[in-house]
This record gives sequence, structure tokens and C-alpha cells, in this order.
Amino acid sequence: MPSMNFDKKYCTSQINGTVYMTTMKNLSEEQLTKLNAGAGEIYLSNIPKKCSAKRIMQVAVKLGEVYMLRNKIDFLRDSRGFAYLQYINETHMKNTMHALQQLFWNAKLGIRVRKSRNQRRLLLNNVDRLSPVQVYHELSKYSQYIKLCVHEVQPYYYIYVIEYRNNDKAAIAHHMLRSKMGHFGANAYIEWLDKYQENNTSQTLPSCCLQLQQPVTEQQLPAIHEKSEH
Repeated sequence: MPSMNFDKKYCTSQINGTVYMTTMKNLSEEQLTKLNAGAGEIYLSNIPKKCSAKRIMQVAVKLGEVYMLRNKIDFLRDSRGFAYLQYINETHMKNTMHALQQLFWNAKLGIRVRKSRNQRRLLLNNVDRLSPVQVYHELSKYSQYIKLCVHEVQPYYYIYVIEYRNNDKAAIAHHMLRSKMGHFGANAYIEWLDKYQENNTSQTLPSCCLQLQQPVTEQQLPAIHEKSEH
């Protein structure tokens, strides 16, 4: 169960190796949509091993109200050296990051501040035995993604790019899917889609690709494949 602390302004909880400190302030749907998509996300690195989420927050709130801190920890609850931070007001990020860096230096924490890349795409490769439709349904069992792109590299050989709402959702899915790779084949693997892969994949995306507006059945797959070849 989440515990209330930090002057009753933030809710603290933990999922796997992530400690969350989230505002209890009521925000508009528009604000939440932007923030949950990763707007203004800051990446914190070089965090001391014994530095807690609360200690980071004590410094961060000096610049304004925080929406969420996601602090990565190990099984001993020590810091893994990095975290993600978002302010409710995500504008003027350049000035905010400069000021935050100065605050961490003043606090002698040595934490480094930079803009987050907000990675939220995963690459699934070396799938065997399963068709794209079967992969679609299998992935849906383990994670809630917003888009699944299927790239036919060779006839009937596919790679899958899975997009999530934000980095946090992608990280949780990555953790879960790594333990489920046996369902996708003996040599299947899941990894983060880096910038090189992203550019390379987008360049090889054929113009015939279809965007499916509704769940697809196995019976529809031959017709879809035939249509894509014309």
C-alpha cells in the first residue's frame, strides 16, 4: 500500500525496482496527459548509493512543485545511480535544469542533470512459431502498449517495435517481457530501441504498411498480407 509522507503533499510507493514519489495535487486532464507522455522529464545520474528518493525531493522542490520522481533502486534499496524527475510546470526546462544542477552541487550530492530522452519504444526480434497476429495477442497479455509496428524484413520474417505511453510504462514492460521471452521462441529477445535502430527501422518501413483500426483475427492475416504486396 502507498504511504503518505513529505508534508502530506506526495504519495510514496514502490513497483519492482522503482520508488515513486507523486504529487497528491489535483491536476487537469490536459496537464496529466502531457506529463504522463513524458513532458519535461529530467534525467538524474551519478546519484550516490545511499541517497534516498526523499533526499532528492528535498532539493528538487526548492524550484517548484514536483509531479513525479522515479528513483531506481536495487534489492538492498540502495540507489542504482539514476532517476527521473518531472515538475508540474514543465516550461522553461533549460533554466530549471541549470538551477537544479546548482542546487545539487550546493547540497554536495554530485547528482548530474540533463534532459531525458524519454525512451518508450522496445524492439522484439527473433520471434518464431508465432504470426504477427499471435504476437499482438501475446503482448497484450503482459503489457498495455499504445502502438505495435510490424516490419517484414524478409518474407514472413518480422521484427516488432512496441511503443508505450512513456518511459516508465516501457521500463515496466521491458522488465515483464524479459521473463516471458520463452513464449515468443527459443531465441527471441526484447531490448530498448536505440536511436540508430529507430532511424534504420523508419527508413526501411515500406509505404504499403497498414494501420489496423481494430483487433485483427488470424483469419484476416492472409488477406492483409496479400494486400500489402500490391
